[in-house]
Amino acid sequence: MKIRSIGRLACLVAIFGVGQFLLLTFLAAFFYPGGYEYFGYYFSDLGAVTARNGESNLISRSLFSVALTIIALSLIPFWFVIHRLFRESTVERVLSRLGSALGLLSSPFTIGVGFFPIDTQLETHFIVTLILVLLFALASLLYSVAIILNQDYPNYLGLVSFILLAISVASFAAALSDPSLGAFLQKIVAYGYFLWTLIPTYLFWSSVKSSTSR
Repeated sequence: MKIRSIGRLACLVAIFGVGQFLLLTFLAAFFYPGGYEYFGYYFSDLGAVTARNGESNLISRSLFSVALTIIALSLIPFWFVIHRLFRESTVERVLSRLGSALGLLSSPFTIGVGFFPIDTQLETHFIVTLILVLLFALASLLYSVAIILNQDYPNYLGLVSFILLAISVASFAAALSDPSLGAFLQKIVAYGYFLWTLIPTYLFWSSVKSSTSR
């Protein structure tokens, strides 16, 4: 019973983390000096020290950093409990635990994206962002395979990560030929991966509710 309560609390914390991330990043875009362009400006521009029009970007940068820090911390309980969904086979257990380990490793890099501004520490920011995307992509892919292997969960829920991976690759490719499209796709990837966490959160909550009703 204690594990179920902890799991439910972890789910609620994860939902809160995703919700505040959406809210604060939209507010950061709203307060961005000179107006924020979803086509053309990169997501990380929200965390820049100076806006593209030369003005101080203190408000947007603060909101962006807070949003990333909170979601990184709020997903830690999520990664610790979500692997309990997958116990049917050894393969599922291994995949889910590896996925959680990679997810936990992504947390400091999530914070780092906001900590290292794109305009003053570009190289460090790029490396931190790349590692974050790789870790989160691998974590979600491992969990997606586990979802597909588990007969209790709909297979289509496991396909979401593969779609996000394709968009991630497309965003990097587009950045080389069409920066505006690349910038837009980058936002889909950023929001998409954090929203992906709601899938296992939903599955965990449903499994706990089902067990309680028996």
